[in-house]
Amino acid sequence: MTAEPRPGFVRPGFLRHGLFRTTAFRLTALHLALTLAGTALLAAIAWWATVGFATRQASEEIDRGMRVLGQSAALSGLRGVALSIEARLAADRAGVEYYLLAAPDGQRLVGNLASAPPELGWQRLDVSRAGGDVVPVLALGARLAGGATVFVGRDLSSVQALEQRLLAAAGWVGLGAVVIGLAGGLLIGRGIARRTAAMDAALAAVGAGDLGRRLPIAGRDDEFDRLSFRINAMLDRLGAVMAALRSVTDDIAHDLRTPLTRLRQRLDEVSRAATAAAAKEAAAAAEAECDAILDLFAALLRIAQVEAGAQRSAFARVDLSAVVESVAEVYAPAAEERGQVLSAGIAAGLAAVGDRALITQMLANLVENAIRHGRDGGHVRLLLSPLGEGAEVIIEDDGPGIPAEERERVFRRFHRLDAARATPGSGLGLALVRAVAALHGMTVTLEDAGTGPGPGPGPVPGPGPGPGLRVRVELPRVVD
Repeated sequence: MTAEPRPGFVRPGFLRHGLFRTTAFRLTALHLALTLAGTALLAAIAWWATVGFATRQASEEIDRGMRVLGQSAALSGLRGVALSIEARLAADRAGVEYYLLAAPDGQRLVGNLASAPPELGWQRLDVSRAGGDVVPVLALGARLAGGATVFVGRDLSSVQALEQRLLAAAGWVGLGAVVIGLAGGLLIGRGIARRTAAMDAALAAVGAGDLGRRLPIAGRDDEFDRLSFRINAMLDRLGAVMAALRSVTDDIAHDLRTPLTRLRQRLDEVSRAATAAAAKEAAAAAEAECDAILDLFAALLRIAQVEAGAQRSAFARVDLSAVVESVAEVYAPAAEERGQVLSAGIAAGLAAVGDRALITQMLANLVENAIRHGRDGGHVRLLLSPLGEGAEVIIEDDGPGIPAEERERVFRRFHRLDAARATPGSGLGLALVRAVAALHGMTVTLEDAGTGPGPGPGPVPGPGPGPGLRVRVELPRVVD
């Protein structure tokens, strides 16, 4: 029977997910494998530089001796080879050289090898010495003229001893490399496991509903810190979106209460109408209320689509000068109905990349607001001019303006100033303006029309009840 973990107990990552599947274990194994591979490479280089060198040197000595014996055979025959072998054995004080001259029938003629090896060419032999020791010998055999064979060999005992010492040293070095590599890998893996566990815990808390939780940043500016920074930025964005969603939900619930109440009242009037004419009038009023509610939802959907960036696929070259001119022409009659003058100053040849319909809607909302909130008989000005590498659109009116503390709030959905609540509208026009501007990389600034450098010779002319409002829309870059 397996015991269940106590409540609140969190298994370590390598227990919950399996030790062999953790990144820490894989890094440890990789670190150990690389350490062993490096050790093996160093051992191979050491062997080549010592044992390999000694073996090659012995081979060269044997080959040189074989050439000397071959020359003796060419000059003096078998007798000369025998004399040369006896001279060499007499001069070998270390006792490391081996020779044999055998007759064509295999009978040993001279030398310190007991019998002829069965094969010619290079070979390794195990030779028994007088004391009973067996020594390794590297030998070369060749056939002389007349059928005799000669063998030249050299004792490799010292080379073999060196090889054994190298193997023993390599074993100890390999063991040390395993221990050090394992310890280093575990240390590295432990650090990674700790950081990933902290990130996992933070993300689990966010998944459980704690949207204020953030991933830890160690301050090392490594890939984990950069990843945590980006995830935290994403969580900040998510928190802002969730807060905005809650705010929008509250605003929708609040702002729909009034039109829905009026709609219910209209429907009650239809049911209580004494005459068909009264019922028809109440039904028409109810239909108008439904249209207003549908327009409200259409505006919200439009803003959501713009903020999601879905309109970027329709971006193309937009003639700003033509767009501003068309907006001025469309709204000039509306300004005249209120006795206002809509003047336009439009620089020619300015264009940008964007969605023509959205830019037109944004400027139309701003001009419509200026006409609606400007004073009767006042002046509204619409200007387009180059600004550095970009362009600037300015809409000015001579109405009451917007207090400085309210200028950021008016871009929120459904937010309306007290003075504007008596006029038709849903409070979504400037929210759409901000969304379209953000989509196109534009900035929208609100200020008093009578302050700041302003465009042209000065503020909007004519006395007004307030400072008026100037809206600046700045485009970072125009195109040819």
